[in-house]
Amino acid sequence: MRTNAIRGRFSFITRCVAAGALAALALSACGGGYGGGGGSGGSNPCGGVYTPCPKPTVGLTAPAANATVSGTVALTATAAAATMNGLSVARVDFMVDGTNVGTAMTSPYTVNWDSTKVADGSHAVTAKVTDSVNGTATTPATTVTVKNTAAAAVAMAPSQVFPAPQSGASGMANITVKLETGATRGTVQLRGVTATAVSINEGFAGSSGAAVIRLTPAAGAWEVPAGAMLSPEQVTALMQGKLYVLASSAANPRGEVRGQIAPGNVIVRFTDLAATAEAASLGIAASGVAATTVDTSANTLTVHVNSIGVDDALAAQVNTGAKVAELVRDSVSMGHWSTEPMAISAAEVANFQAGRWQVRVATPVALTGAIGGQISGAQAH
Repeated sequence: MRTNAIRGRFSFITRCVAAGALAALALSACGGGYGGGGGSGGSNPCGGVYTPCPKPTVGLTAPAANATVSGTVALTATAAAATMNGLSVARVDFMVDGTNVGTAMTSPYTVNWDSTKVADGSHAVTAKVTDSVNGTATTPATTVTVKNTAAAAVAMAPSQVFPAPQSGASGMANITVKLETGATRGTVQLRGVTATAVSINEGFAGSSGAAVIRLTPAAGAWEVPAGAMLSPEQVTALMQGKLYVLASSAANPRGEVRGQIAPGNVIVRFTDLAATAEAASLGIAASGVAATTVDTSANTLTVHVNSIGVDDALAAQVNTGAKVAELVRDSVSMGHWSTEPMAISAAEVANFQAGRWQVRVATPVALTGAIGGQISGAQAH
């Protein structure tokens, strides 16, 4: 009769419990002795129907799939619990390769992950939500590429110095930079030259700038000194292709061999510029070199043109197949024209890689171009 009395006092209500817990359900209102139903739901003499609670939902919103990340990375997710019976999100755990790297208890669900704790390369990021009755759900894995170290093997040659010295020297620099801290190490091996100085300088290909790290001679090579650091601004310059290695000699104190440091996202090309047919017919003897830097991650273009014999030039430009980029003349060196990071489209990047760009320098008597050249798809020399 006790059961009937209780049945009369309680309305027939549907409730949910965590999946797998139905077999252990007992209501204290019935004396704590009733175990209701099976795994798919059940009823009890106290007037209740119990079903497994719907699972919570979760979505990883950052980082984006296939993103390249470095340093501290924000991991962000959206999460929600089922609305029945007042369920709520208890926490969201973030995992990298299955290892928990942080937990967020409240929305917005974000943790900052120190990506320097893992090796460079591909890693899987997931988010797992847990609700107030221990229901869980996990996102599909999002693959990201961690890149906390920039390493470059840099071929050094006289042709990257302007004007190029008459030299048969060469060199190879191996430079590594920790992007988070700027810690730099590396060595430079030289052939055919007795260097008086070797340094890492700031400047795009075709331009020159001050030394940021001076190397020291050691056992037939030159080494980056222990503890050498790049500033955050210099690390940014590195990733733009704006650092180079320079070796000077007594014969060529301005530089005998040089190599532009180009990380994986940067392409550098050197184009020899020769007199056009129009200029040749007018007896103009002129030449030059166009140094082109394209950042394929940021979709930007940098060009430095150094010329001889066209000091009366009116204009210099690069034709990308989609637009004509006008270059600005140097206020000191009359033969130097340039533009530094200028936005370009993905289609223009494709034209660049296919060797469809052209460089021209125009003069009063050769308005269509006194010197020019086709930017090649070949590797920098």
